[in-house]
Amino acid sequence: MHPFRPPKPRRISELRPGARHRSAGADAAFSLVEIVIAAAIAAAVITTAVMIYQNITAAARPTASYSSLPVGATVLENLYGLSQTNLDVYSAPNYGRRADADLLRDKFWDDVARASAVFCLGRDGRNPSRPTTIAVPANFDGRTVGSPEAFRQLLPDAGEYDAYRGASAATNASIFLLQPSASVVELSVRVIYDIDLVPIGSDGTYAAVTRHEAGVLTDYYDIFYPAVDGATVAFNPLVVAFERAARKNFVEGDAIDRLKIARGRPFYFVWWPDPAVPRLEAVPAATTYAATDPKASYPAMGGRTSFFFVVPMFPAL
Repeated sequence: MHPFRPPKPRRISELRPGARHRSAGADAAFSLVEIVIAAAIAAAVITTAVMIYQNITAAARPTASYSSLPVGATVLENLYGLSQTNLDVYSAPNYGRRADADLLRDKFWDDVARASAVFCLGRDGRNPSRPTTIAVPANFDGRTVGSPEAFRQLLPDAGEYDAYRGASAATNASIFLLQPSASVVELSVRVIYDIDLVPIGSDGTYAAVTRHEAGVLTDYYDIFYPAVDGATVAFNPLVVAFERAARKNFVEGDAIDRLKIARGRPFYFVWWPDPAVPRLEAVPAATTYAATDPKASYPAMGGRTSFFFVVPMFPAL
């Protein structure tokens, strides 16, 4: 062999005496044992995937349940202008409806930013009317309307709304957002938001938040909360009004005095139902508050919804 020439590679068969020679085709093939084992593994993986998929879809069914509810002709005509008694509604929790609620929340904040005043009224029935203007005397001084009750008394159908101070005990609520008016004898209503909770027998509660501009429904979201067994607390209060701290000079009892904490301008706490929460009602809170603590006016509302607002009564001032 030439001293500078590398040695010729030797075949495996030459290195391993007695080794059997296999063709290239034989090296690429699977044995019967390998095929059986691979099939068993594939069957186990597919079976596991099917079981996981079944569990996921079974758990997802409640979030997509859809049914016809006997909401009632009066309610549907008042909220949506519909001449029917039943309505197809999603049941909570539903994240599609939650997306609709998020959009309406953005619209609400935009309306508040453009408003000259906001007044939240409680009511136990339907909203009797959604006026675009409210008549006032020629010598009217808007600074005298410093509470929801003072505003309620300006409405021609004032009796349809509940008189309240502090926390509203009413089942439903209406939020009037005013805007600057060119008339000295009229208040101009920019938009009205209605919050309605309608019991559907013993099956649960239909909840809707609607936006009406110029008397026309423009936006809304709704959801049905199936009834849940056990001790519950109603979704209330929807609105709490905080008065000016200066009014503490007039002692009226803890239920009113504890909410006189607004330093500059009065404001509200407002809660909307959350479609992403599986139940509207809540187990009674274990925490108790002192009679002078503002939280004693709304102890059951903590952690029940992400749709919580702090709204000034006079945002444009």
